[in-house]
Amino acid sequence: METDPYAAIAGIYDRWCQEVIEDVAFYVARCAGASGPVIEIGAGTGRITIPVALAGHEVLAIDRSAPMLAGLVAAADRARVGQLVRIIEADIRALPPLPTTDRVIAPFRVLLHLADDIERLAFFQAIAALLVPGGIVVFDVFAPTKADVTQTHGRWLERPSGVRERAVWDVPGRRLALEVRLRGHSTTMSLHWTSDDAWRALLATAGFRVLDARGGFAGERLGREGGDAVYVAERVG
Repeated sequence: METDPYAAIAGIYDRWCQEVIEDVAFYVARCAGASGPVIEIGAGTGRITIPVALAGHEVLAIDRSAPMLAGLVAAADRARVGQLVRIIEADIRALPPLPTTDRVIAPFRVLLHLADDIERLAFFQAIAALLVPGGIVVFDVFAPTKADVTQTHGRWLERPSGVRERAVWDVPGRRLALEVRLRGHSTTMSLHWTSDDAWRALLATAGFRVLDARGGFAGERLGREGGDAVYVAERVG
């Protein structure tokens, strides 16, 4: 298991992700009607956690990075929703005992930190054990298109925030080494993708039925050659 790749960039994480806003309303909407606490996998510094709490939900915010969770605590206090947010420092491969609920979310491609189908299936089985029948898990992932690889492989690209990143794609191994840098802050993380068919098969094996699968947060169709993928799945039985 890799060491925490986010510790070195916790101080710039919000800047790195400041342009990523298209998923916030989506996840808040998918939490509407939750009867138990919303369990968020990979909560980070609270980019999704805080809006969900502001909508009135109790959130169990899980992340293995203590520096990122420290940022979440500060953000929750600033937003005056600290009483609704409970942080839990844990790895998604080894979730601690958690209360039963009807809503689990895993935003911003966090499941790409799972290295293979063994880890993916174990994760979905753990989530199925937390969800009541009819409970829902919502997550987003991606697989690179040929254009993604061609246009970005090995190149340093700069976001509007000034944060620079470089993607090194291992297409046969379905692995991405992503480097992130900004003025003394730097990290490299490994991300692993798989196909739409594989995600669906894993969900089915773990006892889920896919209710919806889209190619983006505005209802785009799934791309046949990759791109973003957003899943809403229901625990069956």
